[in-house]
Amino acid sequence: MITEILLKLLRKDPLIKRNVIKTVSWRIMGSLDTMLLSWLISGVFLIGIKIGVAEFVTKLIIYYLHERLWQRSNFGLLSKPQQARLVQKEIKPNLFKQVGKIHRHDRELLNKNKSFTLWLTGLSGSGKSTMAIEIEEWIHKNDGHIYILDGDNTRLGINNDLSFSNEDRSENIRRVAEICRLFNDAGIIVISSFISPFIKDRLTAKKIIGEENFIEVYLEASIDTCTQRDTKGLYKKALEGKIQNFTGISSNYEPPIDSCLHLNTENTSIEECLDKIKRILSHRINLKQLQYH
Repeated sequence: MITEILLKLLRKDPLIKRNVIKTVSWRIMGSLDTMLLSWLISGVFLIGIKIGVAEFVTKLIIYYLHERLWQRSNFGLLSKPQQARLVQKEIKPNLFKQVGKIHRHDRELLNKNKSFTLWLTGLSGSGKSTMAIEIEEWIHKNDGHIYILDGDNTRLGINNDLSFSNEDRSENIRRVAEICRLFNDAGIIVISSFISPFIKDRLTAKKIIGEENFIEVYLEASIDTCTQRDTKGLYKKALEGKIQNFTGISSNYEPPIDSCLHLNTENTSIEECLDKIKRILSHRINLKQLQYH
């Protein structure tokens, strides 16, 4: 029973093994010292052993709990953005941007399409992936160079070191925005399908990508509707407390204030939503090779 519990804890947090060994090794040293001092002061070897063993057990537990509590605290630690700024300050003087002979406009001419980022935001189950796939197919059929960046896919790859804490969510969106900027510079259209729940993070993304290249579309749907659409069972797990920081349940979603397009996917069919997005793209970007139909 104890072994199973320890194995579960180890799988949940690999640092537990290190903490246990560190705690035990430190307490062995401390208890041997206490045992020796107790023996010398009392003159009775058995008393020294008893005191040493008692201290070993109690201090082991106290020290371990103390270490675990401090690991959960961010007191005195720099946040990830602060760490990033510190690193940037240190390395920036030694970095120099390289500019080649071929520029974004040249790549767009070669690809025969203007590049931009279509940023789809909304709750899980609001229809982002469905819209992204349909829009991708439409642009591809019209000879546009297009690529989808999806939340799950990026977290399985380049962002697999990030959790779902608010801080890591912000870093997730920042990295994605930088990828979008690179894709756009390469002359490629990007559909970015992310919950991106916080306004400040979407504004950061817009700043990185460039306001003229950033088209934000908000797909709205109620929690009840998203739960009914949820084939992965994520909402059920979140309501049962099995998933922490789940947007719409235990973490907030901040709707866009001035998105380019606001679609309610409960009251509007997929075809109607797609039609409105296509009109926005055709009009806003003026892609001559993408004939609207």
